[in-house]
Amino acid sequence: MKKSVRQKILTRRINHVRAEEDSKKIAERFLSLPQLKKAKNILLYYPHKNEVDTRFIIRQLLRSKNFNLFLPKVVGNDLVPVKIKDLSALKKGYAGIMEPEGEGISPEKIDIVVVPAVAFDQEGHRLGYGKGYYDRFLKRTGALKVGVAYDFQIVDKLPSEQHDVPVDLIITPTRLIKTKEDDER
Repeated sequence: MKKSVRQKILTRRINHVRAEEDSKKIAERFLSLPQLKKAKNILLYYPHKNEVDTRFIIRQLLRSKNFNLFLPKVVGNDLVPVKIKDLSALKKGYAGIMEPEGEGISPEKIDIVVVPAVAFDQEGHRLGYGKGYYDRFLKRTGALKVGVAYDFQIVDKLPSEQHDVPVDLIITPTRLIKTKEDDER
C-alpha cells in the first residue's frame, strides 16, 4: 500500500501547477503560528522534487534575526541540524538535496522542526521516501513537529509502524490540522 500511495502522490506533486502559490499560503500559515513566538531554534528543510517550498519561510525568518535557523545534513544514517545564515552557502549533498556545511547541534536543542513528506494522514503519520531519516531524527527531539503538505497529500489513513513518529500539526494551503486533541502545543 505504501508504495502505491507514494507513487500516486509523487506523480501528482510533480505535476502540481499551483506549487508556488500553495507554498506561499503554507508559509503564511506557518509564520502566524503562536508557537513561533516561543521558539529559538528552528529546523526546516530545503525543498527537493517539488516538495512544499520552504524557502519563503527561511528567507522571512532569516530577515527577522529572531531565530537560529537550521537545515538538515545527512551524516551516515542520521539527519544533523546545521545552522545557516543564508541560502547561498549550500552544497549538493545526499540524493542531490542542498545541504549546509559546518558542525551540527543535537536534536534536543531544536524547538520546532518542519517535516516534509510524500503524504500525511489525519493522525499525523507520515509517508516519506522510505529511508527513515526523519523517523530516526524525530525520535531524538522534543520539538514541535510541523508537517507541511499540499492538500492532495493528506490521506485518510496511512499504515503506521512502531518506529513511525507522528507530527503534532500539519499545515496545508487551506487547513491547519492538529493531530493530537489534548496537545497544548
